[in-house]
Amino acid sequence: MSRRITHVFFDLGNILVGLRSGEKLKTLAARSGQTVDAFCEKIWSHQRAHDYERGLHTCDEYFSLLAEDLDLTQARKELRDAFCDIFYPLPERVALARCLAAHYPLALISNTCAAHIRHLESTFDFFPLFRHRIYSHEVGARKPHPDIYDKALSATGAKPESSLFIDDLAENLETPSKSGWHTLHLPPGSDLATALHPFNLTGI
Repeated sequence: MSRRITHVFFDLGNILVGLRSGEKLKTLAARSGQTVDAFCEKIWSHQRAHDYERGLHTCDEYFSLLAEDLDLTQARKELRDAFCDIFYPLPERVALARCLAAHYPLALISNTCAAHIRHLESTFDFFPLFRHRIYSHEVGARKPHPDIYDKALSATGAKPESSLFIDDLAENLETPSKSGWHTLHLPPGSDLATALHPFNLTGI
């Protein structure tokens, strides 16, 4: 592959931070008499979660509705804390991003919500590496909707044919690929440096 990349875009979850059910979620699931899997299914598979990621609910609205659904109205703060207690660091991935940031403008394209971003940006120190952060709840569109990728190009001044997007979900790469982007599917556990080798990027 010839070296034509001028901008590198990263997904966030399962790319720069790992995802898992934290102890706070497990505690609330046990309190509600459900398995962790069933409890998490009720949280993240509900259409309301997708609406929250598109900015259609405020944090207070979302957590009030979620607490009511889960019969945890007396534990709303605990629920909110548990909701954010799902991330862990991926230092090797972040180290590579730091190397790339010395040579390319980096940006994030993430399906996420206000609560998660507030937590992440106050917990992890790598966010300044990314000159632009395109969050679904701020732009009103979730991957794989074309609007979020168009917003990313507009914000960065990048061209599809010289942009690389890295995501752990193949379905999130179909739309940009059809528009001429370079894309990299990086399932959890994959080695980022090896996967990036064919793109002949400077700095790795």
